[in-house]
Amino acid sequence: MSVAREVTDRLLAALNDHDLDAVVRCFGPEAVYFNVAGMAEGHDQIRAYYAYILAAYPDMHYTVQSKVTDEDATVTEWRLTGTHSGILLAPDGETIEPSHRRISLQGCSVSTVEDGVIVSYRVYFNELSHYAQLGVRIRFGDVA
Repeated sequence: MSVAREVTDRLLAALNDHDLDAVVRCFGPEAVYFNVAGMAEGHDQIRAYYAYILAAYPDMHYTVQSKVTDEDATVTEWRLTGTHSGILLAPDGETIEPSHRRISLQGCSVSTVEDGVIVSYRVYFNELSHYAQLGVRIRFGDVA
């Protein structure tokens, strides 16, 4: 198994265990995390992002569906499930109060690994599907 695959598997296991210390150990100190909501840089911001997500979805769980790996990068397709039990921020900065709805999101992540840690982690999923599952109506400018 490549180091990239091993580190990415450890990250997903740590996320499923909700172990933020183990999550952060998977990343290099200057790692960059990207997703549809923005970017986090370094251990403190990455920890804060995952703490925020775990507060919003305290039963969050990833199920891996497929994996593609080369020497220093890996792509993982997954399904994320959870119950919206904490506050989220909408794209306009407004808060989304807990809906207590279950979500199921199909997505993928791309990990780039150097020296045994993730240096770049990019996550892709359909954010509109996410908000629709929460019952949130998104406004685009003057168009609803």
